[in-house]
Amino acid sequence: MNEIELTQELVEIDSQNPTHNEKEIAEFIKDFLEDLKLYAEIEEFDKNRSSVVASIGKGEGLLLNGHIDTVPPVSEWTKDPFKAKVEGNKIFGLGSSDMKGGVAAILIAVSKLAKEKFKRKLLLTFVADEEVNQRGSEHLIQKRKDLFKDVEYGIVAEPTELKIETAQKGVVDFKVLFSGKSAHGSRPEEGDNAIYKATAFVEEVKKLIKDLEKTKHKVLGPGTINIGKIEGGIKVNIVPDSCVIEVDRRLIPGETPQIAKQQLEDILKKLHIDGRIDQVVGRFPLQVSEKSPIVQELLKIKKYKINFSTGYTEAELYKTKAGVECIVFGPGNHKIHCPDEYIEIDKLKEATLVYEKLIRNWCL
Repeated sequence: MNEIELTQELVEIDSQNPTHNEKEIAEFIKDFLEDLKLYAEIEEFDKNRSSVVASIGKGEGLLLNGHIDTVPPVSEWTKDPFKAKVEGNKIFGLGSSDMKGGVAAILIAVSKLAKEKFKRKLLLTFVADEEVNQRGSEHLIQKRKDLFKDVEYGIVAEPTELKIETAQKGVVDFKVLFSGKSAHGSRPEEGDNAIYKATAFVEEVKKLIKDLEKTKHKVLGPGTINIGKIEGGIKVNIVPDSCVIEVDRRLIPGETPQIAKQQLEDILKKLHIDGRIDQVVGRFPLQVSEKSPIVQELLKIKKYKINFSTGYTEAELYKTKAGVECIVFGPGNHKIHCPDEYIEIDKLKEATLVYEKLIRNWCL
């Protein structure tokens, strides 16, 4: 089996998140590794929510990571998202780019070296739930700390078009809850309109956008904030007694989830409004030096472009919580993480060769 065929096999296993689960694809990968005579384990953090881990060798190690869940397909697909069809230089199918192609490239690279004697450790983590809450990786980091012993550097094979991503923004999501008092719409003076409180808050957030633009990271630009959802009221003729705003905040190095939350709390204080801020997600920004050994090892193979991302990947999670300095490098293209998703075969093949050379240079 080659990387094209394996990508097709993985695409045709439904692992949508949250509508399905990752059990079937995890078992498929475990069987693939065991066919290579490698010991692999299923790590379940919830019923049928499964990740796969495998470790070869000992000593100062290397992590290769990929996620095995996908987003659900939207209605605009013109092809069957679960039939991985090859057309020219492209493999179409849900998750082909993000990121079953990257997983396939890692697995085929490992298959070519499985019979070799490993002088240093190679850790493979193929994780569930990356697309929603990162519980697969969180589970491994918290419950399987033994896996990461001696592993200092790593690659997350998310889509980068074979560019080396050394910096990315962090992300923190908040829910801001406003309370009021209900009354009939004909007597609004008897109530306390929670939506009015929320809209006053929104106006101050718009001012915060301008403040954030004053501080820019050299490649990532400024931190950003976006109000993506507002929900309040039950009927047009009733004064709403509650309103909820959902806020997406992207962080640059030097910012933290705590700083972002304090900025919102300062707005509430300024407006003299009682509101509750609940943090739903909190992930830090990532910055890895271009002089890092993992970056330099890739550059020895080929002078790939150094890049950055305004989005988030689990590279930060492994660096912050597991102490593994990770960069992002994969064959997919994040811009086609959309209907009729595809991966380019030439990039898939090149990624396989690069991972193979990296493992050989680092671990053998």
